[in-house]
Amino acid sequence: MKIVPLASGSSGNSYLIRQGDHSILVDAGLTCKQLVLRIERAGEDPQRIRGIVVSHAHSDHIKGVGVLSRKFNIPVFLNKGTLSVARSALGKIAKTEIFETGKVFEIECFRIHPFSVPHDCAEPVGFRISHGASRIGIATDLGAPTSLVANLLSDLQAVVLESNHDPDMLMDGPYPWDLKQRVKGRLGHLSNYQSAQLLQRIISDQLKVVILAHMSETNNSADLALGTVRNSVPAFLDQQGKILCALQDEVGPEIEI
Repeated sequence: MKIVPLASGSSGNSYLIRQGDHSILVDAGLTCKQLVLRIERAGEDPQRIRGIVVSHAHSDHIKGVGVLSRKFNIPVFLNKGTLSVARSALGKIAKTEIFETGKVFEIECFRIHPFSVPHDCAEPVGFRISHGASRIGIATDLGAPTSLVANLLSDLQAVVLESNHDPDMLMDGPYPWDLKQRVKGRLGHLSNYQSAQLLQRIISDQLKVVILAHMSETNNSADLALGTVRNSVPAFLDQQGKILCALQDEVGPEIEI
């Protein structure tokens, strides 16, 4: 199984998961044109995508869902809470499939376990995605590293983990005070330090790759995020574990497990 970040950051998020002849997208927060370009840049054909799985209804995760679904006849998988607030933004879609948060569902060869995360949107979720013995976790847009999140990100080979902001950059930066409070609040986004603390809790013998994601272009940098998180888990790195960054304007890195 492979995962390729197509975009990750405050301006749009999407992840391509593929296994053999089957592919899915987790979120589609760019324009359809940009999504198609990035899907093709990742070496995939948009016609082969079997589903778009939606984590929550914020624009940077659903911007291109409706158009992509209509253009390529791709079913969209989301929970009732997300559909209730995203319906107008999505428009008519090829096929709507409702999943239940906490209950495993399948798309072709993929088993997908959506789990609750704390974020300021209707029924937001992260995902465990598996095929056979291969297991990937995706957890971004969460304001606090809850025990549920830590438990469901354990025993995986690869994790996409939010590392949104540096607290000093956020507080000294240009955001208005109420937005700063939102970002660092319990329903906001994980800081680099919180991400590092969560990683310490979920490291296992199986974990090989961590992709830091959803970094703020205003309140963070790849160097800061990588430095903070890598310094917190030296033993993991000594044992050949990798910590990488997914960026807003670049496709990749591609990870195979």
